[in-house]
Amino acid sequence: MQYNLLENFYKETASTYTSEKSSVFNSIIELNPEHGIYKGHFPYVPVAPGVCLVQIIKEILSVKVQKKLMLIEGNNIKFLILVNPKEINLFQIDFIVNHSDNNYEVNANYINNGKIFVKFKGKFKIV
Repeated sequence: MQYNLLENFYKETASTYTSEKSSVFNSIIELNPEHGIYKGHFPYVPVAPGVCLVQIIKEILSVKVQKKLMLIEGNNIKFLILVNPKEINLFQIDFIVNHSDNNYEVNANYINNGKIFVKFKGKFKIV
């Protein structure tokens, strides 16, 4: 099961997810700095759109749990450092996931070289 908002925007290159380690895991992603979205966002200083970074979290979790998910709450989403894929395109996303009924509560951080770029806290619903 794979859902991609933008084709070739990123790829997951590694993950520690297993069915036994489904509540705490990480994924390594590589953003494609040549993707066409950066021509409009923005041509001289490309910035990964925040909505796309949140979508990546949803897509990775959807694939791991083999369920189609929809974001229903974004309690706390912070973009602490601009994500310019021409400068840094590799990130580790650390996930903490709590599953109950039809919901997944998620804390996720985009990290590179010990620095947190994005903090996400929200809830996804199985659709």
